[in-house]
Amino acid sequence: MTIVEICQEMEYLSKHTVEIGILAIDKSLTGEDGKTSILEYAIYNEFGTPSIPARPFMRNALDSNKEYIGNLIKTAVADVVKGIIKGKPALMRVGETIRGLIIQSIATAQAWAIPNNPKTLKIKTKNGQANNTKPLIDNRFLIRSIRYQIVNENGTIEYLSDFKDV
Repeated sequence: MTIVEICQEMEYLSKHTVEIGILAIDKSLTGEDGKTSILEYAIYNEFGTPSIPARPFMRNALDSNKEYIGNLIKTAVADVVKGIIKGKPALMRVGETIRGLIIQSIATAQAWAIPNNPKTLKIKTKNGQANNTKPLIDNRFLIRSIRYQIVNENGTIEYLSDFKDV
């Protein structure tokens, strides 16, 4: 890449952000019950309710990986400056990696989160999930809903990742 192209890619980075997690565009998606939206489900679990303990899967992922995420972002910017990668793929790398950290946080919740209440386990058994005692894992609805988007300075979505099951 030429210096002009590198400057254009740096300008791209300065005018775009990557948003990761449960996205506003997906806020009305519901699970199999058709009642609870993914946004409600995520908020109830992240922050807790009077009857659901907080299981902060997003904060756990970000807090546990602060240094790694900082280095990831620095490396992405450095690669753009060196002309190794363009701005959009750099943001996609950041989005995909952090999405993976959040998914990993959900998948390993049994190791760090408050266990499910016996009432919840009974409901899961009734719904055919007798072997699923893990918190935050209910038909993988939450994991499949984590994605990212690249948004420009006007708030327009320029890239939206697909849903992904792991």
